[in-house]
Amino acid sequence: MLLKTKDSPKRLATSGKRGNQKSRNIGQAPRNPKTDCRRRPAGAGLRPLGAPPIMKLGTPLMHRRRRQIIFLLGFMGVGKSTIGALLAERLRWPFIDLDATIEAGQGTTIRQMFENSGEPFFRQIEHAALLEASKAEPAVIALGGGTFIQKPNFEFIQETGAPTVWLDCPLDEVRRRCERKDDRPLFRDPADFARLYEERLPFYRQADHRVSTEGIEPEKVVENILKLQVFGS
Repeated sequence: MLLKTKDSPKRLATSGKRGNQKSRNIGQAPRNPKTDCRRRPAGAGLRPLGAPPIMKLGTPLMHRRRRQIIFLLGFMGVGKSTIGALLAERLRWPFIDLDATIEAGQGTTIRQMFENSGEPFFRQIEHAALLEASKAEPAVIALGGGTFIQKPNFEFIQETGAPTVWLDCPLDEVRRRCERKDDRPLFRDPADFARLYEERLPFYRQADHRVSTEGIEPEKVVENILKLQVFGS
């Protein structure tokens, strides 16, 4: 569990037109046993290799309270920031990159936070930033690579009722992408990188939807997300 901290990110900066941003006690909404979203077993709903790039995972969104927020999740290097910005532009919603928001609020990079203060401290800051970001509606929110696997974050996101989209990409491809950058705090040793990738997969598979980014242009990935019609009519 996360420790309490007095540190909190500065006010979020978003791009694009801002929608109504009403503060809500999202995590304190009464639970309805008939509509409450429950976690499915890891891997539930997955198809064999070679399946189309879009897969529906998790609990049907028709059983959730509708919100004009969409969470993008996935491993480092899958394209969350790029795709999130393009998706927000298409929807004419604000875009919030959680990692970028944290860096702006703390005045330092995530790599430096890991190196100087440790991962537990960063996770406290990350959770506070997630709660603040979720007050914005409508919004496309790109989560950090490890955000969704932290229990407090996972439970909070489930409570919001907002849809989650896992941007999936094979290990070899994300490794090549990350090798071209030096701002990945958890990308050091190839063996550790592969282990971390495999450890996080079961958590990513609990997202509502899976959309592949392997060998697909970001604009096409956005088209595939829009075809999901996650908010219904």
